[in-house]
Amino acid sequence: MGAHMSAQTAFLIFLGVVAVAVLVTRTRPATSDSDRAIITSIDAALSREFPLANLQVDVKSFDGVVILGGYTREMAQTRRVVEIARETPGVKSVDNRISIRTGD
Repeated sequence: MGAHMSAQTAFLIFLGVVAVAVLVTRTRPATSDSDRAIITSIDAALSREFPLANLQVDVKSFDGVVILGGYTREMAQTRRVVEIARETPGVKSVDNRISIRTGD
């Protein structure tokens, strides 16, 4: 019976650890106000820079680290998008994951 109790105790400890991990993850804000401001600023700058271009760029920011996804038509567009992101106040670094799509 002693072995059974220790397995049950270990299982209860495991459940407690999982519950704490879930609570910590859920109470952390998904996007801070500063990250929202960075995303809004980059999106607005891209709209001004490429008003008619067929850009499909997704901007995310986590603690000032910007992740760029999606696609552009030309390498020059991608370089300019990265430049705009880097010039945005509050941006610490830029992770460029943009693909080039030359035609449909």
